[in-house]
Amino acid sequence: MIQSVLQRKYSSTVVALTLLFTQASIEAATVILPRPVPLQAETMTHLRQAHTSEHNQWQLVVFGFTHCKDICPMSLANLAMLVKAAANEQIKLDGTFVTVDPDRDSEEILSGYTKSFGADIAYLRFEGEDLERFKATFGVETVFYTKNAGNQQNYQVDHSTSAFLIDPSGKIRVIFDALEDAARIAKMFREKKELFKS
Repeated sequence: MIQSVLQRKYSSTVVALTLLFTQASIEAATVILPRPVPLQAETMTHLRQAHTSEHNQWQLVVFGFTHCKDICPMSLANLAMLVKAAANEQIKLDGTFVTVDPDRDSEEILSGYTKSFGADIAYLRFEGEDLERFKATFGVETVFYTKNAGNQQNYQVDHSTSAFLIDPSGKIRVIFDALEDAARIAKMFREKKELFKS
């Protein structure tokens, strides 16, 4: 129990520090973690349940919401491109979009939205404390603007644009900016194949 709590705190701290480093950089930064961050079994169970594929896949996770006009569609287009780039290099990779706005993003909306980017993109939808716990696992921050009792539909959400590359054993190996670093990750698939064999 104590080890589990310490492991969770270590994971959250490493992800938070990495995100701080990434956000502080003037240029987008791809961070290959020297000590991969192990995720809790519950987190990996959720990610694996989103897909029908084998469980020995790499996972690529991004966060966003379907009412986003430009950032999230670009992130998902990059996610879809990376899933294809990985397949070209014989790397088994699943892509998962996690909504930070479950009040507007129903299962039906998410299903149609993610399918428009490709059959290999799945989604996860959590509510309340489950969503907060899942976001905290990855150090993802969200800010809701003008959402209140009188405005439950036309509000904007700011959120982290970090993407997470997770190995088949459930460890975060790479953190990168979903908007800026997709080409670097595609290049990594081609040039750092040893990383994806470990």
